[in-house]
Amino acid sequence: MAGPRNWVALFLMGAINNLPYVIVNSASNTLADSFGQKNLVGLVFGANVALSVFVKGLNTFFLLSVPFAVRYVVNGCLMLLGLFGVAYAFNFGFALACVVVVGSTAAFGENVSLGMLSRFPSHMINAWSSGTGMAGLLGGSIYVLFGCTVGNGQDKREKMHNLTKYAFLMTTSVVLIYWLAFFVVLRLPREEPAVDVQDDHKHPSSSVNDDTAPLLQDTLPDGSPEGSVISGKESTWLRIKRCLRLTVYLASNLCAVYVFEYVARGCAAKVRPASEYHVGCPELYAAIQLCYQAGVFVSRSSVQLVKIRRVEVMTGLQFINMILWVADVQFKVIPVYLLPALMVCVGLLGGASYVNIFYMLLHDDRYPARDRELCINITAMYITLGIVIGTGVETALFTTLLKND
Repeated sequence: MAGPRNWVALFLMGAINNLPYVIVNSASNTLADSFGQKNLVGLVFGANVALSVFVKGLNTFFLLSVPFAVRYVVNGCLMLLGLFGVAYAFNFGFALACVVVVGSTAAFGENVSLGMLSRFPSHMINAWSSGTGMAGLLGGSIYVLFGCTVGNGQDKREKMHNLTKYAFLMTTSVVLIYWLAFFVVLRLPREEPAVDVQDDHKHPSSSVNDDTAPLLQDTLPDGSPEGSVISGKESTWLRIKRCLRLTVYLASNLCAVYVFEYVARGCAAKVRPASEYHVGCPELYAAIQLCYQAGVFVSRSSVQLVKIRRVEVMTGLQFINMILWVADVQFKVIPVYLLPALMVCVGLLGGASYVNIFYMLLHDDRYPARDRELCINITAMYITLGIVIGTGVETALFTTLLKND
């Protein structure tokens, strides 16, 4: 029974961990516009990840010995603080500061949970990642419904601002479910003792029967002995350096995918004439963001059906997506009816890259059992780096070359 219970618990924890973060991103256009800062929508995305590198680094390098229970309790409390702050923000600067807190809890919770997954069979990544995808669908759907509820009257901006406040207040209630999922539903396996590299095959994630052949063959570096051999007396710094070398290929691809998709997502706010936004049901920007989240949910739930090891292919395709969206902000030639499908593709590629990369980290013998949690945490830090770079590029474009589009 532990298997189904754990799947449910990890799914709920993934969904709740990311829900406040997703609601901030879904509300980014409304938050910026309600304070008269429409061209600074990228700052909302940026604030959502502003301290993510710091909190992920804090967990990765200093807090791995702290019990998971303590980290989840503190994270939930900070999540509540950030949500109440955004709900009652009195100006754009204060709203951004509270968004920083909300985003930091999502980043910290992700790192803690991905590290905890090193104790579970590798296929359990599907439960966590599927939950994070569901968070995107829920957050995106909320803002589609909000747009339909308020209509197209002169006071739409004020109504959307008020509904956003209530969305953040209602989200505070799910923190209790977050704690219940960990403390009541989840059955955390005992921590395995450190093993030598020749015993790595005993790690539970390495014993999973991999019945599904990879869609694309592996072209990762073959893993030189220096990346795998563990000396008997290895300092913490040497261990970190070795894990950095082990993960740099996957982590760099994950970072690049996030850069490209966040630029593309930001472009959705200006890819059509201004007169086409804040009207209709569903509202254009909210609908496009929902399409992105739908793609993420499908691909993050797919690793048990399709495994993709050629992660650089997904990175290259996402780069093409970004170029299409940036170009269309300038020229506006892509018909509006094609935009949802294009954004679904952005979500599919981003979600597939995420779940397949973490599946490999949990499953492949290339990553020693004793180092999996550290390798996973290091790779997760590259997500934040990608988002920061992506939102920075987007803000730079929107305040310079694409300012008047």
